[in-house]
Amino acid sequence: MKNFICTLLLIALFILSSCSNNSENPGVDCAQSDLSLSISSTSEPTCSSTGSISVMASGGTSPYQFSIDGINFQSSNTFDGLAAGSLTIEVIDADGCTDVLNSTLESDGGISLELTATESDCINATGTIEVNASGGDGSFTYSIDGSAGQSENIFTSISTGDHEVTVTDGTGCSSSSEIYVSSTVSLSADIMPLLQRECTFSGCHNGDNGSDRNWTQKEDILSKASGIKSRTQSGSMPRSPGMLTADEVAMIACWVDDGAKDN
Repeated sequence: MKNFICTLLLIALFILSSCSNNSENPGVDCAQSDLSLSISSTSEPTCSSTGSISVMASGGTSPYQFSIDGINFQSSNTFDGLAAGSLTIEVIDADGCTDVLNSTLESDGGISLELTATESDCINATGTIEVNASGGDGSFTYSIDGSAGQSENIFTSISTGDHEVTVTDGTGCSSSSEIYVSSTVSLSADIMPLLQRECTFSGCHNGDNGSDRNWTQKEDILSKASGIKSRTQSGSMPRSPGMLTADEVAMIACWVDDGAKDN
């Protein structure tokens, strides 16, 4: 009886051992695999066409499958319809081993922009934007905020706020970039005197209505900047309507839109 039981146990162990080794790739250690991936050719994208990349797998066990998104695999080693940017390509071989290749597809003939700006008066548009463009075919026209193109790379009489500059070369390739033009409004020279003139009297922003709403204190004005802009634009501050002119309300808005600087 004991011999019979021992025999059954040996049979069971044999079956379990066979099942544990019954994988798709028995005995393969991917850590020791020589599977590798390299670039065989690239086609850089332009403003009028997309790019492509071809890779080559070696080592491991063929056939190979390739993926550029880590999800969908294909037998072809070429990927088309690519824009410029970073790429991660993966290969998996017949043993289930993988290798990953990171690459960057540069744009051929792309235009690079560098924008610089000077400050503008809040009420009158006095700012300037200068554009330095490179790449493309070197023959550029410049446009701002959808205006007609010009040959000069400097825009004048620019107002405060966000602006979009577009540069187009002789082949029709274009590139756009945004820049913010700050105002010349100063907290110390403009905003504090304005608020103290109209808003700091008994019972109103002189410290009587809350320790954090004292407009004689720079820190309080800075911490409540967005609320000050909102209330002056709605007319709920100052208490007496019309105490601030439209230009003065605009100055407060410019200062807040600039980031409520401690300037």
